Amino acid sequence: MYYITDEEVNRHLRMEEVVDVLEDAFVHYGNGKAMASARDRLILDGTVYNSMPAIDTELGIAGMKAYIAGKTGARFVVLIFNQKDNDLIAVIEADRLGQMRTGALPAMASRLLVKGKKHTLTVIGSGFQAETQLHGMLTQFDLDVVKVYSRNFSHARKFATEMEKKFGIEIKAEETAKAALKDSTLINSITNSNEAIFSRADLGDEYHVNLCGGNLPMRQEAADDVLSMSDLVVTEHLDQSLRESGEIIHFVKDHGGKPVELKDAAINREKYHGRKKTVFKTMGIGLEDIATGYLLLKNMKLL
Repeated sequence: MYYITDEEVNRHLRMEEVVDVLEDAFVHYGNGKAMASARDRLILDGTVYNSMPAIDTELGIAGMKAYIAGKTGARFVVLIFNQKDNDLIAVIEADRLGQMRTGALPAMASRLLVKGKKHTLTVIGSGFQAETQLHGMLTQFDLDVVKVYSRNFSHARKFATEMEKKFGIEIKAEETAKAALKDSTLINSITNSNEAIFSRADLGDEYHVNLCGGNLPMRQEAADDVLSMSDLVVTEHLDQSLRESGEIIHFVKDHGGKPVELKDAAINREKYHGRKKTVFKTMGIGLEDIATGYLLLKNMKLL
């Protein structure tokens, strides 16, 4: 059994490969060769323990992401088991792994759904996860303009400056969400907002929105009309969305919406690719973590 640190994860994972392995995993899921359960939370005396199990028989693995959060912070690990002999292959520190797959997944979903490569991207949020949101999209699209909005403008400026140096592209920090969204065709939102940051009126005639923040039902990054007035709404796991996503809960219960699950979009690409107004909502499922862990082990020549 291997114990793999965040530093090793950072050395051996590449964003482009994470995007690809996640698409493979959702194709397996759509074809009945993988499964994932909704997140389970245990809350007691200020401690929250989360577990996210999954299995992928095409990859020959099963496992879970598990993490604990409390007053002193949070700790994340991914467990990978060999499906053939039931051995525990690895325990992987999953702070960096989680950040990578959180950025790779909306990039993969966008690749499945969005027509063309040349786009203007807006990133809403400038925290820990925002960097890989940008990185993932850069691997899949030719971004002629990149803008960032944060509720704290100084954070947006700092993010723009740091990411310009890191990726060698020009990024403009905007003081309002409306300005940041003007003329944008790709939008990645990664915040913990309890109130909608933008509405349908802030978007143009063609857009794809990735809603990547908020996995509690009281949180909501986009107004209801962003989903209800779109041509297609996709979510990675409907059961989990109906437990945790304010946007999907309202879309289904208040507007009679019918989201498509990402696994179905992955195996029916021609059916769903190229709609003019699309939304993808992600909250994270264990399948993404074990697939990324599998890639890591392969890159480290441990499988």
